[in-house]
Amino acid sequence: GVQTCALPIYTRTLVNESQGTLSKAIERGDIVESVYGIGTVTALRSYQIRSGITSTIYDLYVNEGTAVRKGEKLINIDGVVYRAPFDGTVTYVPFKMGENIFANQSVLTIVDLKDRYLVVSLEQQAALRVKAGQATRISFDTQRERTFEGKVESVYSNDTGFLARIDVAGMPENILPGMTADVAIAIRERKSVLLVPVAGLEQGKYVWVKRPRQLVKKVEVVVGVIDKAFAEVDSEFLQPGDRVLIRKQP
Repeated sequence: GVQTCALPIYTRTLVNESQGTLSKAIERGDIVESVYGIGTVTALRSYQIRSGITSTIYDLYVNEGTAVRKGEKLINIDGVVYRAPFDGTVTYVPFKMGENIFANQSVLTIVDLKDRYLVVSLEQQAALRVKAGQATRISFDTQRERTFEGKVESVYSNDTGFLARIDVAGMPENILPGMTADVAIAIRERKSVLLVPVAGLEQGKYVWVKRPRQLVKKVEVVVGVIDKAFAEVDSEFLQPGDRVLIRKQP
C-alpha cells in the first residue's frame, strides 16, 4: 500500500510598513517620570478686617485694586482707623463710606500679591511619591509660551485630601491668587537610556522593530520610566538607530 504522512502547516502573520508609521531612529536620552496635577495660586499673606459689632464706616481711604504700603490708612470704623500691616493690594471692599456693617461681616481685604505659591491637589498614590525638594515644571493658561520652574516645599493633608505646596521662582505679578496652572512634579529621572515612542508600545511589553533591508520584527522589551511621549526600554535586540513601527490600532 501507499503510505501517506500529514505535512505540518505553518502560519505566519506578516507585518509590514504599510500597517503603520515608522518612527524616527530611536536613540538614547534622558527621561523624567512625573506626577501631574492642577495647582492654585495662593497668597502667603492676606489681611481681612471684620467688625465684631454693628458699626458704621466713617472714612474709606482705599478702593479695590489700590496698592498700599505698610502703615497706610485703610478704613475708619466707628472712629478706629485700621492700617495696612504689610505692603499689598486691596482686593475686597464691598461697602461705601457712611454705610452700616453688621457683626462679623468682612469689610476689607488686602493681599500681598508678590509673595505667592501654588497648592496642588494630589491623588493618594501620587502623594506617597511626592517629597519636599522635588523639581516641578509649571505652565499657566494665560502664559502658555512660558514654563516656570518650582520646587516642592511640603506635602500635607487636610479635610479635603492630599496637597503639595510648590514654591515658584520668578512668578509674574499678573499671576493672581485663585488662578490655576498645570504642574508636573518630577518623581525620578533616568539618564542616557534607550527611548521609544509610547505609541509604539503594544501590550505594555512589545515593539515592532524595522532595520534597513530587514522585515519588521516583534521584540519583547522591559519598560522602565514613561512620560507622555516616550518610554525607557531595555532589550538585548533593540539598539540606537532602529526604527519602531507605530501600528494602526483597530
